[in-house]
Amino acid sequence: MTTHATASAELTSWDEHTWDGRRYDEVTGPKQTTGGMTVAYTGALRAVGDMRFVMSYPDGETCHSTGYEVVTGTLDGRDGSFVLHHTGGYRDGVADGAFTVVSASGGLTGLTGTGRVTWVHGEPGRFELDYEIA
Repeated sequence: MTTHATASAELTSWDEHTWDGRRYDEVTGPKQTTGGMTVAYTGALRAVGDMRFVMSYPDGETCHSTGYEVVTGTLDGRDGSFVLHHTGGYRDGVADGAFTVVSASGGLTGLTGTGRVTWVHGEPGRFELDYEIA
């Protein structure tokens, strides 16, 4: 049976640089960046996420991204960790992406699922996961 979980996502740290080491916001126009972020989740997911990503900006306003996030905490009362593979981007003040669970451990062993996270600039993010645990 598939379960739907939702949570708020609060960004607690962000670090992004161009491949040659400059801060992402110091370079205008097309660029490639890499970085990391930490997220605190509250709701059906009470956890901390640690994400590493790569981004490609075709211009100064839009980007495409991919990355992996290790999430550690409690999902609907079960403690453990899981890894998400994210793909998405940023456009018109909104970061939006889809993700897939690629592995899990602890009380979340056997977790599979897909979901979406959406961040409107200046607001907490919304995390949604449709999952099963075998």
